[in-house]
Amino acid sequence: MSNSTKYPPMNRTELARKYKVSIPTFNKWLGLIPELVLIENQRIFTPKQVEIITTHLGEPPD
Repeated sequence: MSNSTKYPPMNRTELARKYKVSIPTFNKWLGLIPELVLIENQRIFTPKQVEIITTHLGEPPD
């Protein structure tokens, strides 16, 4: 994947579905990403945050 790939804003449910895991599991994964800065009660991840998550976890399975 090139660095020019644009990531759309997404919420936790959308991303958890893409990675085929439950919300609690996805939340645990997010807690292991030190460079991911989250605002309390944030509902939508910014494109930059989605990029950080995808970089750390790898591309979601098809």
